[in-house]
Amino acid sequence: MLLQSAEESFRKGMSLLKRGRGREAMAFFEAAIELERRMGDGPPQARYLSLYGYCLGTIGRQRHEGIRFCREATELEHYNPDLHCNLGRVLIAAGRRKDAHQSFLRGLRIQSDHREIIRSLKQMGIRRRPPVPFLDRGNPLNVFLGRMRKR
Repeated sequence: MLLQSAEESFRKGMSLLKRGRGREAMAFFEAAIELERRMGDGPPQARYLSLYGYCLGTIGRQRHEGIRFCREATELEHYNPDLHCNLGRVLIAAGRRKDAHQSFLRGLRIQSDHREIIRSLKQMGIRRRPPVPFLDRGNPLNVFLGRMRKR
C-alpha cells in the first residue's frame, strides 16, 4: 500500500542521496519504512528497504544489517534489477565479492542493459585464474603464489 507520507519521506531521502548527503537520506528511508509498518497493511515497499539497506551498509558501515534489508527487498521483488544492484554494492562493501558478483548477474538477467550494474561490474574488475587451477582459490598455496605473482 502506498502511503503518501511514507512516499514523501522516500522522495526526500532520494533527493538527499543524489546530493551526497547519505546519512540524512538514511533517516528519511528509515522513516518511510516505519510509516509503512505502522500504517500499512503489509510489508514496507521493497525500494524503501533496499535503499535503507544500501545506506546502512555503505554509509553507516552496518554491513550485516544493510545486507539483511537488501535481501529482504530482493525477496519481496525478485524481478527488480535495482534491488539486486543495491544488494551487490552492499556485499562489495562487506568484502563479499563473489556474492556481489552473483547478485549483479541476477540483476543483469532481468535487465541486460542496466547501467549501474554494468558500471559496478566494471569497477569490480576481472579476477585472474588461480596459480594452481585445480586447487581452491582459498587454498594457502594459491594464496601465497597469487601474492607472489602480484608483486
